[in-house]
Amino acid sequence: MSEPGRGDHTRAVHGPDPERAGAMSTPLVRSATFSFESLAELMREQERGAAGAYYQRLGHPTLRAVERRLAFLDGADEALLFPSGMAAISAVMLSRLAAGDHVVAVRQSYGGTSAVLRWGEERLGWSVTLVDGADPDSWPAAFRPETRLFHAESPTNPTLCVVDLARAAQAAHAHGAVLVVDNTFASPVGQHPIALGADLVAYSATKSVGGHSDLLAGVVAGPAALVRAVARVRTVFGAAPDPETAWLIERSLKTLPLRVERQHANALALAHRLAAHGGVARVHYPGLETHPGHALAKRQMTRGFGPVLSFELAGGDAALEPFLGALTLFRHGPSLGGVESLVALPAHTSHIHLTPSQRRAHGLPDGLIRLSVGIEDEADLWGDLERAIDRAQVAVGG
Repeated sequence: MSEPGRGDHTRAVHGPDPERAGAMSTPLVRSATFSFESLAELMREQERGAAGAYYQRLGHPTLRAVERRLAFLDGADEALLFPSGMAAISAVMLSRLAAGDHVVAVRQSYGGTSAVLRWGEERLGWSVTLVDGADPDSWPAAFRPETRLFHAESPTNPTLCVVDLARAAQAAHAHGAVLVVDNTFASPVGQHPIALGADLVAYSATKSVGGHSDLLAGVVAGPAALVRAVARVRTVFGAAPDPETAWLIERSLKTLPLRVERQHANALALAHRLAAHGGVARVHYPGLETHPGHALAKRQMTRGFGPVLSFELAGGDAALEPFLGALTLFRHGPSLGGVESLVALPAHTSHIHLTPSQRRAHGLPDGLIRLSVGIEDEADLWGDLERAIDRAQVAVGG
């Protein structure tokens, strides 16, 4: 294992057990099936599950090498790769919940997570209670004797609510439940939920981990016993990713701290500029001292306040189309965490699963604009935003 005390940059480049000689990258094994000289050898490898090289749906050497790197960065015993973030989050829920069980979840969670919870209510016999992520005093009352899981997300998508993860862990454990944290926005180098008391961490590796808008993946990490239960779900439902995806993730992990630091710095600078612009009504970003979760975010997030911010235009919904049409550097599209900057309307992307009334209940106005800030020059990004806001103001007579 690596020497203790090494920094995130070194850990991201070298992984948990750097080789002194040989291939600089994990070999990409393009085989889904493996053969054995004896039945005993086959059975031994089969029993190793996700750690083995028996059949790709159970375990694969390229997947395993990258899973070990991810566990290392998350401070976890084990990690598992999935074909998407939602596959990872769904597998966690399926591993912990049965008919009649109860879930507590943060109301401000990602729209896809809300969809899974509703699916579980309607088809699998779960019951769900939503709580305000910004009001930890209200959480204990939501728990029941049959509560098995508390699902939190911090910062939340897309309103950037900051959840006190240590208090969430206390609330869950006091009621015999498991705390699961969606760490997509912060990334495994930007926030360490397990160190704050979370039992499992689950997130989309499509975003900052992949970082180049060219792969789809998810991760679950945590103690071995809990991850083994999640691995059973992955095997039963067949949610195993392709080895090439794992290889691309390893490539991306080596630059993850560099990219995260640049993105977080750009996002903070743009949030300050937006907050000072007369054409902007409100900015949601925990890096701003006016944000209610600012002090908590400073304690929990280790490399800044995340690559994502959201805001509302002073011109209201009428200013949206002129604003989007005037952008030339920000690309209009879903997802986040890539090296290139994106703009999206959550009502039409991340939270399209929800009805207008459900979005309002989640505190999500349809006119909210979400920015995923990349690694470009901050001055260029601001020039693009400022020009688009100014043109939107003119279009609505502001």
